[in-house]
Amino acid sequence: MIEAFEAENPGIKVRGEYSDFGSYWDRLATQVAGGDAPDIFAMSGSYPSEYASRGALLDLAEVEAEIDTSKFAEGTVELGQIDGVQYTVTAGVNAMSMVVDPGVFEEAGVDIPDDETWTWDEYVKLSAEISDNSPQGTYGTTPMTNDSFLMVWARQHGETLYSEDGSEVAISTDTLTDWFDMNQDLMDNRGAPPAAESVEDIAASPEQTLMGQGKQGMKISWSNQMNAYSGSSLEILKLPGEAEASGSWLRSSQEYAISSASEYPAETATFLNYLVNSPDAAEIIRTDRGMQANLDVREGVLPLLDESDAKEATYLDRIAAMDVQPPTALPPGSSGSLEVLDRQLFEVLFDQTTAEEAALAFIAEVNANLASQ
Repeated sequence: MIEAFEAENPGIKVRGEYSDFGSYWDRLATQVAGGDAPDIFAMSGSYPSEYASRGALLDLAEVEAEIDTSKFAEGTVELGQIDGVQYTVTAGVNAMSMVVDPGVFEEAGVDIPDDETWTWDEYVKLSAEISDNSPQGTYGTTPMTNDSFLMVWARQHGETLYSEDGSEVAISTDTLTDWFDMNQDLMDNRGAPPAAESVEDIAASPEQTLMGQGKQGMKISWSNQMNAYSGSSLEILKLPGEAEASGSWLRSSQEYAISSASEYPAETATFLNYLVNSPDAAEIIRTDRGMQANLDVREGVLPLLDESDAKEATYLDRIAAMDVQPPTALPPGSSGSLEVLDRQLFEVLFDQTTAEEAALAFIAEVNANLASQ
């Protein structure tokens, strides 16, 4: 994409910097603190809020002449706004989903559920049925330790993960305890692997996970990650519980931000505009960073998609049709919530604490993180 952009804009040169995901955020924090931030960089989760609160992100109103969002799908421009200020532009949208391996279901003699009606209790039961009727080492599912998934769970229970002003955790102890209990039930009924095996699976690259090896029936996942798991034909379903109370929403898989210290804000904005609006750029990246927000560009990409990507596009249309409003931007201080959630879940699964104690510990630690901002 950089090469294609430079060919169209010979007066602008772009030098890319690359990093593995594990060191990305530490490297970016070091660069910003040292006054050597990239002109443009990708963000996700709570990081836009945290960097904006430190004055590190450019208010894109300063370069609005260079960035055209007029063709963006309804609601996707607002995904980059914090307190009414446009700090980022979505690179593409995705949503939480249930990825399903039909081959595992068929071998176990279990029918794929109707995702317009199924419940979390049915998910737990189906997971056990798949494990019980599959070769040793194949399971119905694995735990999903992700705070965005927890946000869906909270919304399905009529709550939110964070308060409106972002100052504290808003999910109730009971609702959070139920989430830990569900994951405990999955392991206890053998619908999910033992805790030690689940730890290994979470740390594995997508193709080396149980789902990637064809040894897992269902996996809660971001929609745009389905292709990363396997060359097999996978399916994508709505999460359980959506029929009773919708919790999923279209979110930014990644967002592009411009450094407030950039010496070339107009040129950088021109590049950002190319990334999100150019059909040539979209043809290169397709859905790797989610489905394009620009509807015209999206229409041009759809015929290029393989079967799996086309399934994701159809799934995102179904989520969009639910017309569920996104939550407010993740608050500053919440970037550590994922690590806290992961740690507390495995303390439960390793019988080191109870579900209620884990819920209380999560709330206390995350509240401390939010208060430190």
